[in-house]
Amino acid sequence: MVTCTSMKIELINRNGVVVISPSGEIDMYSSPLLRKELISFTKKKISPVIVALRDVTYIDSSGIATFVEALKRMMPYNGKLKIAEIPESIMKIFNFSKLDKVFDMYESIDDAIKG
Repeated sequence: MVTCTSMKIELINRNGVVVISPSGEIDMYSSPLLRKELISFTKKKISPVIVALRDVTYIDSSGIATFVEALKRMMPYNGKLKIAEIPESIMKIFNFSKLDKVFDMYESIDDAIKG
């Protein structure tokens, strides 16, 4: 588990698939930590990478930018970044920014693994 003051990141191996499970706030202070984790997977060309947001209480533009950057880094090798278990308050931000059309989003981790 990786932590900073406003966020913790748990890495889970679910049926051989990497699941990144942050909790707390993804903001300008904590997003570099999430970025570091995501980039480590993109460098290894791991796909899919699932991010479970169920325990995220807040996300700002730097957090959203972190996901966009990871997705861009995955495109050359046709990698998949899947976002699962999105709280309603966080989903509103993805909807408002139209990023719900860009990311693969799932109700559950199991749905993301199957999808």
